[in-house]
Amino acid sequence: MKTEQVIPFASNLVESTRAIGYSFESAVADVIDNSIAKDAHSIDLYFDSMAPRYLAIVDNGSGMNFDELIQAMRYGSQNSSDDRAENDLGRFGLGLKMASLSQCRKLTVVSKKDGCVNGARWDLDLIYDTNDWILQLFTADELEPLRCFDKLQGFNSGTLVLWEDFDRLEDGAADPERVFDEKIQLARRHIGLVFHRFLEKDGDATKIRISMNGMPVIPIDPFLRSNPATQRLEEELIPVDGGVIKVKPYILPYRSKLSNKEKAQVTDINDLRQEQGFYVYRNKRLIVWGTWFRLVKSGELNKLARICIDIPNSIDSMWNIDIKKSTAALPDSIKDKLRNIVERTVGSSERVYRYRGRKINDSLEHVWNLVEEREKTYRYYINRDLPIYKKLEKNLSDDDLKTLSSLIEMIEEAFPYADVYMKQAKEQDIKTGAEEESIFRVGIENVEAAKKLGISPSLAIKNLAQLDYFAQHKNVLSRLEKEYADE
Repeated sequence: MKTEQVIPFASNLVESTRAIGYSFESAVADVIDNSIAKDAHSIDLYFDSMAPRYLAIVDNGSGMNFDELIQAMRYGSQNSSDDRAENDLGRFGLGLKMASLSQCRKLTVVSKKDGCVNGARWDLDLIYDTNDWILQLFTADELEPLRCFDKLQGFNSGTLVLWEDFDRLEDGAADPERVFDEKIQLARRHIGLVFHRFLEKDGDATKIRISMNGMPVIPIDPFLRSNPATQRLEEELIPVDGGVIKVKPYILPYRSKLSNKEKAQVTDINDLRQEQGFYVYRNKRLIVWGTWFRLVKSGELNKLARICIDIPNSIDSMWNIDIKKSTAALPDSIKDKLRNIVERTVGSSERVYRYRGRKINDSLEHVWNLVEEREKTYRYYINRDLPIYKKLEKNLSDDDLKTLSSLIEMIEEAFPYADVYMKQAKEQDIKTGAEEESIFRVGIENVEAAKKLGISPSLAIKNLAQLDYFAQHKNVLSRLEKEYADE
């Protein structure tokens, strides 16, 4: 059988690979992956939205010599099936080129190592004109005028990646400057989320520092682990061929328990409902998130559940992670184990959502009792066994008691289920907490009501501690104990 070498037309192939589907922010993240793989601990992004606009990414990693730079600029510079370093965030040897050239027509890479500086550029216009893989190489004098070259010179070693000529952004844009600024803001939030585990402090030090025009990128923790109301469920290990998958479920606090900073953080990464599900990390880098992989349907009651999955890069082929590192598929071999974890986690999320972050305790009494009137049909009724109600029931005349009963039935019937559901679905806050003095006053009224029913203050306060209204307010209960200490 005869063979013939068929070389792809350079201009056609490069233009085709530009349409692989990189977003601006995912392309930037792909370049940052290379910096991290080169052991950089300082990564600075510089940009200007005014024409001629540019984006430069400068790191202080180990850098590349001339041969390494040429290899890095080569398409398919590594085999996806080759063994890689444990901390390697790449796979196909295409990310730097395809990510960058999906956004711009000129990609310049300058790297410094062992005191030597080398630079190379892919220029799509030159490739188009020659229809050949012509890589431009810089002399030392030609490097000096490059944007941000001086930033690289401030490091002992490192790499500068420079994007210029944003043709796709500029074509058809009425206001390219505004569009570029919007993409930069998206990139800032994306970087803060995708690399949050690198940006978070380790003791007193930050593992990696990333800045954009001098402003540090703030890590966005999707699990809100700094919030004391976040529930951390038990971590589970799933052994597979080639490594171990770590699975750690979290239940986020109800929105009313979030700080203003955390509320803004949640808004930055979309709303709670849309971002529920698995968060898959490869070497601590977030790959895909906000999906249940069809193991369970997204819904209101499980929207507080998020499950962290850590996979080593030795098994990422099982997950079908794409070149953009933005999609993955759940391996069949672990579906059953993950489904069991999901069912337990979703159950915990439902309880938090129904009870607004309060710890569930079946021994508690409730102001509102939930009654299942028939299968899957529920209704809330005001608890008529409360001491304060019993006092009224004992002291009111029959006519007044009928009036009270009618009022309570009207309140129960008019409970705004639909409105509450709508506001919670839209993440609108509903004020649920009274001031401490108001709660203390209600406590006094309850104890006095109990006394008139022949119940001692100490027992009355003990009963109040089992009522959901007071169970979360230990300070109020302590004040009541002091108030009635002599009785």
